[in-house]
Amino acid sequence: MAKRNRLQPRRLDPKSDQKIEHVNKNKEQVREYFNNARINIDYSIIKEDGSGKSFIITSGLQAEGKSFCALNLARSYGSITENKVLLLECDLHAPKLHRYLNVPSKPGLTDFLSNKNNFSEICSYNREENFHVITSGTRVPNPSVFLSGKFFRSLLEKLEKQFNYIVIDTPPVLQVTDACSFVAYTDGAVIVTRAGESTKPNLKLTIDTLTKAQATILGVILNDVDFTKKGYGYGYGYGYGYRIDED
Repeated sequence: MAKRNRLQPRRLDPKSDQKIEHVNKNKEQVREYFNNARINIDYSIIKEDGSGKSFIITSGLQAEGKSFCALNLARSYGSITENKVLLLECDLHAPKLHRYLNVPSKPGLTDFLSNKNNFSEICSYNREENFHVITSGTRVPNPSVFLSGKFFRSLLEKLEKQFNYIVIDTPPVLQVTDACSFVAYTDGAVIVTRAGESTKPNLKLTIDTLTKAQATILGVILNDVDFTKKGYGYGYGYGYGYRIDED
Protein backbone atom coordinates (compact mmCIF):
# COMPACT_ATOMS: atom_id res chain seq x y z
CA MET A 1 0.00 0.00 0.00
CA ALA A 2 2.84 2.40 0.77
CA LYS A 3 4.22 2.01 -2.73
CA ARG A 4 0.78 2.70 -4.23
CA ASN A 5 0.59 5.94 -2.26
CA ARG A 6 3.92 7.27 -3.51
CA LEU A 7 3.63 9.64 -6.46
CA GLN A 8 6.54 9.98 -8.83
CA PRO A 9 8.10 13.39 -9.65
CA ARG A 10 6.20 15.03 -12.48
CA ARG A 11 7.81 14.59 -15.86
CA LEU A 12 8.76 17.69 -17.82
CA ASP A 13 6.71 18.55 -20.86
CA PRO A 14 9.01 19.79 -23.66
CA LYS A 15 6.18 21.99 -24.97
CA SER A 16 5.25 23.46 -21.58
CA ASP A 17 6.83 26.85 -22.25
CA GLN A 18 4.91 27.13 -25.51
CA LYS A 19 1.63 26.24 -23.77
CA ILE A 20 2.19 28.66 -20.90
CA GLU A 21 3.00 31.40 -23.39
CA HIS A 22 -0.21 30.66 -25.28
CA VAL A 23 -2.30 30.75 -22.08
CA ASN A 24 -0.74 34.07 -21.08
CA LYS A 25 -1.48 35.56 -24.50
CA ASN A 26 -5.05 34.25 -24.63
CA LYS A 27 -6.31 34.78 -21.09
CA GLU A 28 -9.75 35.89 -22.24
CA GLN A 29 -10.20 32.77 -24.37
CA VAL A 30 -9.01 30.48 -21.57
CA ARG A 31 -11.33 32.28 -19.14
CA GLU A 32 -14.25 31.67 -21.47
CA TYR A 33 -13.51 27.93 -21.63
CA PHE A 34 -13.61 27.69 -17.85
CA ASN A 35 -16.69 29.90 -17.63
CA ASN A 36 -18.48 27.34 -19.82
CA ALA A 37 -17.26 24.52 -17.57
CA ARG A 38 -18.40 26.45 -14.50
CA ILE A 39 -21.92 26.87 -15.87
CA ASN A 40 -22.19 23.16 -16.69
CA ILE A 41 -20.91 22.13 -13.27
CA ASP A 42 -23.26 24.55 -11.53
CA TYR A 43 -26.31 23.14 -13.30
CA SER A 44 -25.16 19.58 -12.57
CA ILE A 45 -25.31 20.14 -8.81
CA ILE A 46 -28.81 20.39 -7.37
CA LYS A 47 -29.07 21.32 -3.69
CA GLU A 48 -32.31 22.17 -1.95
CA ASP A 49 -30.94 22.95 1.50
CA GLY A 50 -29.27 26.19 0.44
CA SER A 51 -25.78 25.13 1.53
CA GLY A 52 -22.69 25.70 -0.57
CA LYS A 53 -21.73 23.43 -3.44
CA SER A 54 -18.55 21.39 -3.09
CA PHE A 55 -16.84 19.21 -5.68
CA ILE A 56 -13.47 17.62 -6.28
CA ILE A 57 -11.22 18.08 -9.28
CA THR A 58 -9.27 14.91 -9.94
CA SER A 59 -7.70 12.77 -12.65
CA GLY A 60 -6.71 9.17 -13.20
CA LEU A 61 -2.96 9.72 -13.29
CA GLN A 62 -0.47 12.51 -12.72
CA ALA A 63 0.28 15.34 -15.14
CA GLU A 64 -3.22 15.59 -16.63
CA GLY A 65 -3.72 19.20 -15.47
CA LYS A 66 -6.16 18.89 -12.57
CA SER A 67 -4.53 21.55 -10.37
CA PHE A 68 -4.44 24.03 -13.26
CA CYS A 69 -8.12 23.37 -13.95
CA ALA A 70 -9.04 23.63 -10.25
CA LEU A 71 -7.36 27.02 -10.02
CA ASN A 72 -9.04 28.37 -13.13
CA LEU A 73 -12.47 27.13 -12.03
CA ALA A 74 -12.00 28.93 -8.72
CA ARG A 75 -11.10 32.05 -10.68
CA SER A 76 -14.22 31.63 -12.81
CA TYR A 77 -16.51 31.29 -9.79
CA GLY A 78 -14.73 34.23 -8.16
CA SER A 79 -15.39 36.42 -11.21
CA ILE A 80 -18.99 36.67 -10.00
CA THR A 81 -18.75 39.29 -7.26
CA GLU A 82 -21.44 37.92 -4.95
CA ASN A 83 -19.88 34.44 -4.85
CA LYS A 84 -17.89 33.37 -1.82
CA VAL A 85 -15.45 30.78 -3.17
CA LEU A 86 -12.89 28.51 -1.53
CA LEU A 87 -10.07 26.70 -3.32
CA LEU A 88 -9.03 23.79 -1.10
CA GLU A 89 -5.72 22.03 -1.76
CA CYS A 90 -6.21 18.38 -0.77
CA ASP A 91 -3.41 16.93 -2.87
CA LEU A 92 -1.15 16.32 0.10
CA HIS A 93 1.24 14.12 -1.90
CA ALA A 94 2.32 16.52 -4.66
CA PRO A 95 0.75 19.94 -3.95
CA LYS A 96 1.10 22.55 -6.70
CA LEU A 97 -1.56 25.20 -6.09
CA HIS A 98 0.60 27.22 -3.71
CA ARG A 99 3.26 27.46 -6.43
CA TYR A 100 0.72 28.58 -9.03
CA LEU A 101 -0.51 31.26 -6.61
CA ASN A 102 2.96 32.12 -5.29
CA VAL A 103 1.89 31.74 -1.66
CA PRO A 104 3.38 29.67 1.19
CA SER A 105 2.21 26.06 1.42
CA LYS A 106 2.06 26.21 5.21
CA PRO A 107 0.38 26.68 7.52
CA GLY A 108 -2.46 24.94 5.75
CA LEU A 109 -4.94 22.09 5.86
CA THR A 110 -2.79 19.53 7.67
CA ASP A 111 -1.81 22.11 10.29
CA PHE A 112 -5.48 22.84 11.00
CA LEU A 113 -6.38 19.14 11.17
CA SER A 114 -3.45 18.64 13.55
CA ASN A 115 -4.74 21.46 15.82
CA LYS A 116 -1.55 23.47 15.25
CA ASN A 117 -3.25 26.47 13.64
CA ASN A 118 -6.74 27.94 13.69
CA PHE A 119 -8.91 28.55 10.63
CA SER A 120 -8.07 32.23 10.21
CA GLU A 121 -4.36 31.34 10.08
CA ILE A 122 -4.72 28.82 7.23
CA CYS A 123 -7.36 30.49 5.05
CA SER A 124 -6.22 33.45 2.95
CA TYR A 125 -8.17 35.68 0.59
CA ASN A 126 -7.12 36.48 -2.96
CA ARG A 127 -8.77 39.88 -3.16
CA GLU A 128 -7.87 40.50 -6.80
CA GLU A 129 -9.59 37.33 -8.02
CA ASN A 130 -12.21 37.07 -5.25
CA PHE A 131 -11.59 33.61 -3.84
CA HIS A 132 -10.23 32.16 -0.63
CA VAL A 133 -7.57 29.46 -0.57
CA ILE A 134 -6.42 26.86 1.92
CA THR A 135 -3.09 25.33 0.94
CA SER A 136 -1.97 21.79 1.75
CA GLY A 137 0.07 22.66 4.83
CA THR A 138 3.02 20.87 6.42
CA ARG A 139 3.90 17.61 4.67
CA VAL A 140 2.72 14.52 6.58
CA PRO A 141 3.70 10.85 6.19
CA ASN A 142 0.09 9.59 6.08
CA PRO A 143 -2.09 11.95 4.01
CA SER A 144 -4.89 9.41 3.53
CA VAL A 145 -5.46 9.24 7.29
CA PHE A 146 -5.95 13.02 7.48
CA LEU A 147 -8.56 13.05 4.71
CA SER A 148 -10.54 9.97 5.74
CA GLY A 149 -11.21 11.00 9.34
CA LYS A 150 -14.35 12.46 10.89
CA PHE A 151 -12.56 15.75 11.62
CA PHE A 152 -12.08 16.42 7.91
CA ARG A 153 -15.68 15.48 7.10
CA SER A 154 -16.84 17.85 9.83
CA LEU A 155 -14.67 20.57 8.30
CA LEU A 156 -16.31 20.05 4.89
CA GLU A 157 -19.77 20.42 6.46
CA LYS A 158 -18.75 23.69 8.13
CA LEU A 159 -17.16 25.01 4.92
CA GLU A 160 -20.38 24.41 2.98
CA LYS A 161 -22.12 26.71 5.43
CA GLN A 162 -19.50 29.45 4.96
CA PHE A 163 -18.89 29.34 1.21
CA ASN A 164 -21.08 29.21 -1.89
CA TYR A 165 -18.58 27.08 -3.81
CA ILE A 166 -15.74 24.83 -2.67
CA VAL A 167 -13.33 23.64 -5.37
CA ILE A 168 -11.21 20.77 -4.05
CA ASP A 169 -7.97 19.74 -5.75
CA THR A 170 -7.21 16.07 -5.03
CA PRO A 171 -4.55 13.51 -6.00
CA PRO A 172 -5.08 11.19 -9.01
CA VAL A 173 -7.48 8.42 -8.01
CA LEU A 174 -5.69 5.59 -9.84
CA GLN A 175 -2.51 6.21 -7.84
CA VAL A 176 -3.70 7.08 -4.32
CA THR A 177 -6.96 6.53 -2.45
CA ASP A 178 -7.29 9.94 -0.77
CA ALA A 179 -10.10 11.40 -2.90
CA CYS A 180 -12.19 8.22 -2.71
CA SER A 181 -12.20 8.41 1.07
CA PHE A 182 -14.30 11.59 1.15
CA VAL A 183 -15.75 12.26 -2.32
CA ALA A 184 -19.11 10.82 -1.20
CA TYR A 185 -19.39 13.73 1.25
CA THR A 186 -19.12 16.28 -1.57
CA ASP A 187 -21.56 17.07 -4.36
CA GLY A 188 -19.53 15.29 -7.01
CA ALA A 189 -16.34 14.90 -9.03
CA VAL A 190 -14.98 16.54 -12.16
CA ILE A 191 -12.39 14.42 -13.96
CA VAL A 192 -9.55 16.05 -15.90
CA THR A 193 -8.00 14.20 -18.84
CA ARG A 194 -5.17 15.33 -21.08
CA ALA A 195 -5.53 15.24 -24.85
CA GLY A 196 -3.04 12.96 -26.54
CA GLU A 197 -1.96 11.28 -23.29
CA SER A 198 -4.97 10.10 -21.30
CA THR A 199 -6.42 6.82 -22.52
CA LYS A 200 -10.02 5.68 -22.71
CA PRO A 201 -9.38 2.58 -20.53
CA ASN A 202 -7.83 4.76 -17.81
CA LEU A 203 -10.73 7.21 -18.01
CA LYS A 204 -13.24 4.39 -17.70
CA LEU A 205 -11.30 2.94 -14.75
CA THR A 206 -11.23 6.39 -13.13
CA ILE A 207 -15.00 6.71 -13.48
CA ASP A 208 -15.53 3.19 -12.14
CA THR A 209 -13.25 3.88 -9.16
CA LEU A 210 -15.10 7.09 -8.26
CA THR A 211 -18.49 5.47 -8.79
CA LYS A 212 -17.58 2.67 -6.37
CA ALA A 213 -16.69 5.40 -3.87
CA GLN A 214 -20.28 6.70 -4.28
CA ALA A 215 -19.23 9.82 -6.16
CA THR A 216 -21.52 11.71 -8.50
CA ILE A 217 -19.65 12.21 -11.78
CA LEU A 218 -20.32 15.80 -12.82
CA GLY A 219 -18.35 15.68 -16.06
CA VAL A 220 -14.98 15.45 -17.76
CA ILE A 221 -12.65 18.28 -18.75
CA LEU A 222 -10.46 17.57 -21.78
CA ASN A 223 -7.32 19.58 -21.10
CA ASP A 224 -4.53 20.67 -23.43
CA VAL A 225 -6.35 20.26 -26.74
CA ASP A 226 -4.11 21.10 -29.68
CA PHE A 227 -6.49 22.55 -32.26
CA THR A 228 -3.75 22.71 -34.90
CA LYS A 229 -4.10 18.95 -35.37
CA LYS A 230 -7.80 19.26 -36.14
CA GLY A 231 -7.71 22.18 -38.52
CA TYR A 232 -9.48 24.53 -36.12
CA GLY A 233 -6.79 27.18 -35.98
CA TYR A 234 -3.92 27.35 -33.53
CA GLY A 235 -3.35 26.99 -29.85
CA TYR A 236 -4.61 24.94 -26.93
CA GLY A 237 -8.04 24.73 -25.43
CA TYR A 238 -10.28 23.04 -22.89
CA GLY A 239 -13.45 21.07 -23.50
CA TYR A 240 -16.11 20.03 -20.99
CA GLY A 241 -18.52 17.15 -21.28
CA TYR A 242 -19.39 13.62 -20.25
CA ARG A 243 -19.46 10.74 -22.68
CA ILE A 244 -17.79 7.35 -22.67
CA ASP A 245 -18.20 5.20 -25.76
CA GLU A 246 -18.08 1.45 -25.28
CA ASP A 247 -15.51 1.07 -28.06
